[in-house]
Amino acid sequence: MASTAAQVTFNSGWSVPTPHLVSSNCEFLSWAKDTSLGTLPVEALRKLESIMFIVDYPAGGILFLEQEPLFQVFVVLDGDVSLSLQNTGGRKLTLRIAKRGAVLGMHSALFGSLSMWSADILYPSKIALITRDDFLRFAQRYPEVYRLATVELMTILRCACATLHIVGLSSCVRERLASQLLVWGELGKKTGDQTQFCMALTHAQIAEFIGATRETVTRALTALKERGLVEIRGCTLKIPSTTALRKYAERV
Repeated sequence: MASTAAQVTFNSGWSVPTPHLVSSNCEFLSWAKDTSLGTLPVEALRKLESIMFIVDYPAGGILFLEQEPLFQVFVVLDGDVSLSLQNTGGRKLTLRIAKRGAVLGMHSALFGSLSMWSADILYPSKIALITRDDFLRFAQRYPEVYRLATVELMTILRCACATLHIVGLSSCVRERLASQLLVWGELGKKTGDQTQFCMALTHAQIAEFIGATRETVTRALTALKERGLVEIRGCTLKIPSTTALRKYAERV
């Protein structure tokens, strides 16, 4: 397991916050039910617990970059991890925010493929790490892991298709923003035609979801608020009428 610790501290010379190794005593069973691995037998979960480390990552930390080989599997126990694509000019397109329970890198670890996206820490997060060699041995013993890896990959690809649908089929930022808010609203608290959800993202981070700039997102949000299509109080965004916002998105 020394190799895991070495990889955890490898990035200390980079201009990004350094992760902090917490413990190999993961108490993973208390979190397992919230992850896609939670469907595995208790015996398998205990084995996982014995081969993983928990690491505290500060905001701005990097788990992996696209087109890199992955030598670890990452289990998000707490926090938010941004999965994104980035071009050589630094422009970023966010595909998904992985939250508590997400298991990242299984497919690449199992099949030796390069990562198709980058993963960086939005807010302080607690991540469990499993080395690729340990995970491969684990998968040989519990083949169900291959199915779970396919589910992980399909989940992210669905998010990618939804993002491309929003970004690629409209040249209007207000339409793209309205469409993205409706997508997030599907996971919010609904009361009739009204929905609300926690939106802790900055305007710059929202812009990375819809292929825009921070300034245009600010203007678009202001326009939506002035029309009564959204209400924002702190981190809570409320859509008074999803029907009205959908009609607005379709006619802008």
